[in-house]
Amino acid sequence: MANKIKSNIQFGSSFVNISLVFIIVIAINVIANSLYFRLDITENSLYTLSEGSKKIVNNINTPITLKYYFTKGAETLPLNYKVYGNKVLELLQEYENQNPGNITLEIYDPKPDSDEEEWAQKYGLNGVPLSYGETLFMGMVAVKEDVELNIPIFDPKREQFMEYDISELLLNINKEQNKVIGILSGLPVMGQSPNQMQAMQGQQATPKWIFLQELEKSYKLQNIETSAQEISHDIDILLVIHPKNLSEATEYAIEQFALKGGQLVVLVDPNSQMDQQAAMMARMGQMASASSDLPKLFKHWGVEYQSTKIMGDHAHATEVSSRDAGVFPFVLWQSLNKSSFNQDLIATKDLEKMLIVEPGGFTLKEDSKLKLNSLLKSSTQSGLVDSFILRYTNPLEVNKQVKREGAYNIAGILTGKISSAFSKRPDPPKKEEKQGEEKEETPKVFQPHVSESKDNVKVLLITDTDFIADRNSVRQNSLFGVIPMNDNLNFMINMVEFLSGSEELTQIRSRGQFSRPFSRFIELQQMAQAKYQTEEQKLSQKLQSVQEKLSALNVQKGTNKIVLTKDQIDKIKQFRLAEKDAQRKLREIRKLLRQDIESEKTFLILLNLLFVPILLAVFGIFLYLKRFNRSALHQ
Repeated sequence: MANKIKSNIQFGSSFVNISLVFIIVIAINVIANSLYFRLDITENSLYTLSEGSKKIVNNINTPITLKYYFTKGAETLPLNYKVYGNKVLELLQEYENQNPGNITLEIYDPKPDSDEEEWAQKYGLNGVPLSYGETLFMGMVAVKEDVELNIPIFDPKREQFMEYDISELLLNINKEQNKVIGILSGLPVMGQSPNQMQAMQGQQATPKWIFLQELEKSYKLQNIETSAQEISHDIDILLVIHPKNLSEATEYAIEQFALKGGQLVVLVDPNSQMDQQAAMMARMGQMASASSDLPKLFKHWGVEYQSTKIMGDHAHATEVSSRDAGVFPFVLWQSLNKSSFNQDLIATKDLEKMLIVEPGGFTLKEDSKLKLNSLLKSSTQSGLVDSFILRYTNPLEVNKQVKREGAYNIAGILTGKISSAFSKRPDPPKKEEKQGEEKEETPKVFQPHVSESKDNVKVLLITDTDFIADRNSVRQNSLFGVIPMNDNLNFMINMVEFLSGSEELTQIRSRGQFSRPFSRFIELQQMAQAKYQTEEQKLSQKLQSVQEKLSALNVQKGTNKIVLTKDQIDKIKQFRLAEKDAQRKLREIRKLLRQDIESEKTFLILLNLLFVPILLAVFGIFLYLKRFNRSALHQ
């Protein structure tokens, strides 16, 4: 009887405890919903305003209204969009709380055929069709007096850029005047209209590259001809992209711009994949260079850069695929990680990964008057190869030709006082006079020659141009727009903002991470490749030798003048057997390599997936055994 009473008391006590827990949980939820409270436990505090955003918001002195249109009441709204829409709302509330006197947040739920839906459409917000005639709106418009700027839709795939997008919009709507960036480019970065033949074939004009479209949100862009003899003083920053075969007069104009205090960004390339003219000539069977250089300026500045040499890096090789070799790491395409970035500069320290395609490498001579602050650097397992080998050598063979010579700079800032590389303004290149064309009667008046900089010059030098091309930096989506694949554009835009003296956005953009690769797996993959590389090379050499001997005997067999002896016929049979054997062993080696890599990958994935559940299971078993032992002792 006593045991029964004791059991009832224990049951009643447990019921009371469970009821109390249930009541407490409900009370916490009610209180939490009535209060505005957020706890940000993400690694980089992605949902707390950064210092850069706070500076931008606190500099707003004129009232701005943020109108957030979110159809949270839609019955067919997917749960993930509802959750994300609430995250956007919470972050917008942070902006309002930071400067409540000048930022007002208005929230609208645009139901079908309502005034709110009509206004959302007028503001240019994108609607996503849902079931039963409903439409999802999840965009924002900022209104300042008679100026309106919008974010058409908040894309969940751009979650880590949410704060950047909002702060950029606020910065732009609060600006009085944008700085001017001059674009002097040997590539069609500003977009290109089709020629007459292309137009007849129905080809459309190509738009500006995405990185310029992004810059255009905050700066005014001005195109500069590659034959320019002077850079206007209205230009604040000059972007020189792929300066191919420039005249000395144009090199002089670029140099004078820097000596007079202009901010200069130079992107050269030993083998630009985006050089359409070189690609077209190559298709026609003509030898064409796709390299660019500023030979006179680089020599004067003490920059050692070889315009015909591509830099390969074994430690940062990117996996590519080909029909013959399958998937393999290609050393001329480099996937840079944190070890490659300058950790002392705000513009680069928080970047995660970049893709660099067939870059050059440069160093600075010891006697140079400039100082180099390296931004992107290769590993010590890097070397240079001639760019022309890509025309006739397969990628696997290219990998073998890249020696491990040491580290090279891919990007860096050159600073210091320098003199001019020219004693005077060089004569412009002579133009061919066309029949019926009038000569210029009045000569151009140029600014006076500057022989030395008054203050320190600042030049950003990058030895790759392909990394800013759309195909190497972004994915484009017809609904949500542009999705970054890596930090390529972040790096480029960060550096432009750094040179322009506006670092607020830089502090925001570099906060999020794109992915968390299995760094241990990459190391194991490299070890597996090194394990089989020597044996694979020996077999490849043996196979090549056998094939050469077999080819020589087959040539003799094909001639009418020579009759093969029995010994030669036997040798052909032996060589063919040896060829088959070498090919079989080579296939086995590559199969073993793939199996090793896949098994390591599978093990690491399973370890990552099962570690926490196993840990929780062990902890649960421990608690159960502890309570069981305690109950046994009481009994």
